[in-house]
Amino acid sequence: MSEPVLSSLRIEPLNPSHLARCRVIAESGALPRFQAVLVGDWLARFEQRFPDLLPSRSPRCLVALDEDQLLATVVARPYNRRGTCWTLQLPELSGETSRHSLRDVQHDLLLEALQLGAPQVCSWVIRCPASDADAIALMRELGFQPLRPYQSWLPPQPLATPSPLGEIDPLSWLPITRRTAQLLWPIEQVGNFSHLRQITDRHWLDLLDRNAPGCGVLVDGETVLAGCIRLTESSDHGTFELLRDVAWDPRLDQALPVVLGRVLQQGAPRSLITAFDDAPLSQLLEAQGWTRDCEQLLLGRSMWRRHVAPRNLQLSRSFDDVFGRLRPQGSPLPNPSLGPRCLGPRCLGTR
Repeated sequence: MSEPVLSSLRIEPLNPSHLARCRVIAESGALPRFQAVLVGDWLARFEQRFPDLLPSRSPRCLVALDEDQLLATVVARPYNRRGTCWTLQLPELSGETSRHSLRDVQHDLLLEALQLGAPQVCSWVIRCPASDADAIALMRELGFQPLRPYQSWLPPQPLATPSPLGEIDPLSWLPITRRTAQLLWPIEQVGNFSHLRQITDRHWLDLLDRNAPGCGVLVDGETVLAGCIRLTESSDHGTFELLRDVAWDPRLDQALPVVLGRVLQQGAPRSLITAFDDAPLSQLLEAQGWTRDCEQLLLGRSMWRRHVAPRNLQLSRSFDDVFGRLRPQGSPLPNPSLGPRCLGPRCLGTR
């Protein structure tokens, strides 16, 4: 009885016919966003065919269908220019009724998305609310493991009348360029342990793709104190991440309020992401009117194969080979006698 229902669920790449038939997309006002994703899907296939020539930037989209009814969509985006690590969004449901359970639709949709770009794509990451136990359980079932927690912040509401941007002398707030991206790179990597760096497989050039209005680097000469970059996991690009060095610099007490004001006026972020255990930065954000939102959890799934070094033949010899040289190879020699020796015929005749 259940096989006809299960066989009716189809997972397909997004195509123009889906946009024309799906009433929910048109009524929700998300048609321009899905049109952009559709164009990006075509470009992503071209980029994956020539990974050495074109950097991976374009998203791909899959849809779950029950006959002609669109149930859910999932968008996958490159997490680095090399295209070895991609990021997933949690499936976006259409809201229409279905004969399939929500978990089955999400599971099959995500499982099919994990096959995109194989074998070039070697790892995946996804952000989930830490309070969404069902989503985390589903991702753990698909092979994801928790990597790092983050704290999400909502901007001050309502926004006050824009005030003149203050000064942060002698510090400088610079846009993200090739030079400042290299300076910010150690700060961006300092909070990631080795396993997370291996999964994401990123390079300082990837920071250039996370530039947007409001983003920048707070520097004192060649020393970076903090930075603000845009997250590329979401489709609206309205989430920013605030980075700082491990040690709290007292100059941040005066500089960060000015930086946050510039981020609000120039970038208009919908949310801000910081390290979960950054207590000094959390106190400063609360003092500036930011509100704590949900805790987010970054999960990763790696398909990197461990390279095992060849065994040294000299060190892998068995004990029999090592101790075999100590064993006698021929018949044993007689032990010397301490008694009187007979050296001539006289001695033989006396016996």
